[in-house]
Amino acid sequence: MFRKIVCVGVVLLAFSQSSQAVEGNAAEQFMFEIGDKVIQILTDRTFSQSDRKTEFRNILETKFNLKAIGKFVLGRYWKQASEEEKEIFLRLFKETTIATYASRFQDYTSEKFLILGSRPEPDGGITVLTQITRPDGQKISINWKLFEKKGELRIYDVSLEGISMGITQRSEFATVIKKGGGQGISPLIKALSAKVDNLTKTK
Repeated sequence: MFRKIVCVGVVLLAFSQSSQAVEGNAAEQFMFEIGDKVIQILTDRTFSQSDRKTEFRNILETKFNLKAIGKFVLGRYWKQASEEEKEIFLRLFKETTIATYASRFQDYTSEKFLILGSRPEPDGGITVLTQITRPDGQKISINWKLFEKKGELRIYDVSLEGISMGITQRSEFATVIKKGGGQGISPLIKALSAKVDNLTKTK
């Protein structure tokens, strides 16, 4: 395993499902390249907010398995949803994630991103261990769960300080659905749509 340090300021959002065993160095290199890309997004002052949003969108669409993550965070409600609802949910899920992070990291300029190593998981995936160091010295632990499917690595979950973002969102979404009657995902779709509108207005 290797160690690499790059300047970055991102805690992206995104599980386990299928695939073959992933080789450690390949997974670490995959995450290193993502970090290198994020450097450009965050440190290039010629990038507008719209440019950053476009770049974050590209990372999410090409490096994360958004459908698998969406299915996981909806849990049992995924099977209950119609095909139209699933399509709308996945679109809103992606848009809220893109808008949130494009806005959250607009002032980041000199964070350091360290690849600590990786560990294979019993389900055939691999977790890449990383750490972000803020300018004030604060260290943030971030672990990325990867799987290889059809010859390509994808991120399925992100754990921030030991807490799975997928599991956290699954719980939050279930709460929204239950408060809306628990009979379908329409309350969640409405909430996500309102969030997208709000994030768009506050840019």
